[in-house]
Amino acid sequence: MFRTIGARLTLWGACITLAVCTFLSVALYVGLSISLRDGIDTFLEGEVHEFMVTVNSYPGDDAGLQHAIRVELGSRVHGDLAFRLFSEQGQLLVTSESNDPVAALWNAPDGWDRDSPHFVFQTVRLEDNSGSHRTCSLRVTTDDGRICTAQASYTLDRMDASLVVFRHVCAVGLGLAAALSMLSGYVLARRSLRPVQALTDTAERIGAKSLSERIPLTGSGDELDRLASTLNNMLERVEHHVRQVQQFTADASHELRSPLAALRGTAEVALSQSRSTSELRQVLEESIEHYDRLSNIAEDLLLLARADAGHEVVCKDVVRLDDAVASVVDLYAPLAVDRGFDLVMENEDRGEISLQGDGARLRQLVGNLIDNAIKFSKAGGRINVSVTCADGKAKITIEDEGEGIAAEHLPHIFDRFYRADQARSMKYGGAGLGLPICRAIAEAHGGTIDVKSILGVGTVVAVVMTLDTKED
Repeated sequence: MFRTIGARLTLWGACITLAVCTFLSVALYVGLSISLRDGIDTFLEGEVHEFMVTVNSYPGDDAGLQHAIRVELGSRVHGDLAFRLFSEQGQLLVTSESNDPVAALWNAPDGWDRDSPHFVFQTVRLEDNSGSHRTCSLRVTTDDGRICTAQASYTLDRMDASLVVFRHVCAVGLGLAAALSMLSGYVLARRSLRPVQALTDTAERIGAKSLSERIPLTGSGDELDRLASTLNNMLERVEHHVRQVQQFTADASHELRSPLAALRGTAEVALSQSRSTSELRQVLEESIEHYDRLSNIAEDLLLLARADAGHEVVCKDVVRLDDAVASVVDLYAPLAVDRGFDLVMENEDRGEISLQGDGARLRQLVGNLIDNAIKFSKAGGRINVSVTCADGKAKITIEDEGEGIAAEHLPHIFDRFYRADQARSMKYGGAGLGLPICRAIAEAHGGTIDVKSILGVGTVVAVVMTLDTKED
């Protein structure tokens, strides 16, 4: 039963409460005992002084003294006070009780000083355990010149009875305190842990179809509220990623379905009637184009999946970044000329720029960006490519004078399968994975990619990466 937090909190609360109550009870008991004992001692001191007045009233007449004190104490209701007078040698001279058990048991303490003006207090317990007596003794010199010990004693029965009653009250109080602490601890623990139960119930209800549900907040701002808020934020991120995965899966299925349908349609048409060798060759060539598209999509998806899983998608080596970018520019220059605009590398003579990276992936990144610029640039325009180095960072900039990207599309251009213009993207065979791949490659090199665009004016793409090697 103590596996639950509520039960453990209840048990700990009850134990702490019981320990505190026990400590207070013991402290009160000790304090009460000392207070009662001090009160009795003070009372006995006064009685000894009064007894000496009586003793000095009967000089040399011990019998008359004994009769007088017995008459005086006989009027007391409880019979709890007694007087004695001992000789210097310790012999009993006078006692207020006819059968005095204390006189036979009392002995002068070691080091008894006949000239000492101080009272000596002792507790005498009877041999038959019928009770105990508190004695107050004082060495005195009587008016008739005798050195004696005057003593008053008080029965501790009533004090002991009071202490017994107090112990019983404390025991009952401790029992009630334990019961009440257990009950109140249970109620408070259940009430305090109610948000945890709500959290558990909500977590059990949340699934792939109910990710939008959130844990309710109490508004108290306590630790459980902060925990619920943290879990809600986590659920929002999980929901966002799940939605992305679902959208990614749907888009990937759609992108794969199109070339597969084209392949099937081409094959069915080719098989519908007899074909010549040249016609069959044409069918195979068209099929190879679709195969290439399927292969490219599969490779892109594999790259993004490895990046999402945190796997290394690049092989680090020393790469001449300026040479890698220049080679890509040279590769795409004829295509740019064919489309009617210039593709220019602006800083070919600015020196070497090297970094730790994957040359093939960096060329893929630059190639994707240049390919996008060529697809969406206007005839007669210009595409400028530059590689610069400053403050230990390398920067690749690709600037075109193309159509630009509308402001509402800019936040989504790195989403997978996202196309700002569906018709034009499909026209050029794009699957909407180019920019996401560029970002994955840049991040794998510890860099960032940023796009700024003005509709109808052009687009500037900047890739910034940290240099891990010194510039030559």
